[in-house]
Amino acid sequence: MERPERQAENIVLVYVEDEADAREMVCRMLGMNYPGVTIIPAENGAAGLAVFREHAPQVVMTDINMPVMDGIRMSREIKALNPETVIVAVTAHSDTSYLMSAIEIGIDRYVLKPINYDELFAVLDAIFEDLALKRLVREQTRRLEASERQLSEAQKIAHLGSWQWELGDGTMSWSDELYRILGLVPGSVAPSMEGALELVHPEDRGAVQARTEEIRRGLIPDRPLFFRILRPDGVQRIIRGQAELIRDGAGNGVSIIGSAHDVTEIKEAEEKIRSLTCELEQRVIQRTSQLEATVRELESFSHVVSHDLRAPLARLEGFCRALVEDCSGCPNRNCSEYAERAERVVRQVKRIIDAFNSLSHYARCHLSVADVDLAAIAREVAQRLGENEPGRRVEFVLPQRLMVRGDGRLLQTLLEILLGNAWKFSAKKDAARIEFGVIPREGELVYFVRDNGAGFDMKYVGKLFKPFQTVHSPGEYAWDGTSIGLATVHSVVLRHGGKVWAEGVVGEGATFYFTLVENPEPQ
Repeated sequence: MERPERQAENIVLVYVEDEADAREMVCRMLGMNYPGVTIIPAENGAAGLAVFREHAPQVVMTDINMPVMDGIRMSREIKALNPETVIVAVTAHSDTSYLMSAIEIGIDRYVLKPINYDELFAVLDAIFEDLALKRLVREQTRRLEASERQLSEAQKIAHLGSWQWELGDGTMSWSDELYRILGLVPGSVAPSMEGALELVHPEDRGAVQARTEEIRRGLIPDRPLFFRILRPDGVQRIIRGQAELIRDGAGNGVSIIGSAHDVTEIKEAEEKIRSLTCELEQRVIQRTSQLEATVRELESFSHVVSHDLRAPLARLEGFCRALVEDCSGCPNRNCSEYAERAERVVRQVKRIIDAFNSLSHYARCHLSVADVDLAAIAREVAQRLGENEPGRRVEFVLPQRLMVRGDGRLLQTLLEILLGNAWKFSAKKDAARIEFGVIPREGELVYFVRDNGAGFDMKYVGKLFKPFQTVHSPGEYAWDGTSIGLATVHSVVLRHGGKVWAEGVVGEGATFYFTLVENPEPQ
């Protein structure tokens, strides 16, 4: 009686039979042929009903004529609890009255006694296949409903409605969100093309009708259509509409599906951005005009400083030189000293004028962008510094190659100043060390010059890059400059689209950092 094993899983079957031997035999045969089915025996209708309440089986096999509670009464109770339960009556030919009662309560599957197991298994196979199919349908229905809910929520969040227009009979369907976009309660009116067009702004209605007709003829628009609608409450909204013709197997158009995206807020934001952009452009024009006027004034001032003051200073320097010579034989030593001090002051003023012109030049000169090897420049600067003071012991740590894009003349000036300062302010160190290199930081390359020299107090860091400012006392280091070196560095870095900053500790050294954009724009 053994047969091929059939697939039946996650099914509970209750077998109700008052004869113990028959009950045991049938349960054993069911277990052998349906290992994936949970089989629970019961000795009469009352016990079977109790088992049903506890385990909620999908299938109940029951004898009809039993003590305590017969199969008909039990089946009626079960159907009242769950009408979907499948009940199989196991009965003899003589139980005609019971069969009529079984038919009345919905039992439509029967197995005659004595049981023919081939017939029993055929009945159960059909039941289990039906249950599996129903389970599959329920799962697919559940997934479909979940997808529809997700689509509906997504449309609601995105303010995106959808529609379909059947060209044959003219019927139309709208999504719930399209109702809401149109200012209507979902399902409150029958969807139609005429009803939708009535809500389109009169000035845009012709364009919408023309676009719909193009799509109906099979044309494919190259861009979406933006139009306005007027809701029943008078509120105006801006819609981004798109549609597509659906064809049958013969290539004939059968329907049009489309979407309506409410882009009112997006369009308002775009308009605000355009307004702000125009305002910003006006401000830029105004500020540029002011900046150009300021530059012209600075150029005029620079011309005065570099030309108009140079001649008087030259004459004043000549007078001071003459005084120094005339006072060389004067018995009053103060005369000669005062004359020499005056001459030094005039020379200092000339150097300041030259420095000012130089700083002004770096801010205004043309930027010639090319590939530049900063490492090669640093090696040249280090060699010159060593040749000028051969008696000093200074360790230079320099990279082999460091390519950037920039103006070679300005970048050379930058490294001459930074390396020169490091050389100068490490003069009191027996074993001075100067390092130039690059490190990655926050997604960009940061170049640095580090020394172990005098350093500086960080509370004065704000003075470093300002013209004619210094954080060291006069005479503390050999120095005859004008305090515009770091201001020049700042100007060069700005011309290359970067930024510059410094860190220092008194007595331990300083590090100057700067960045450069990858490809600065020639100016």
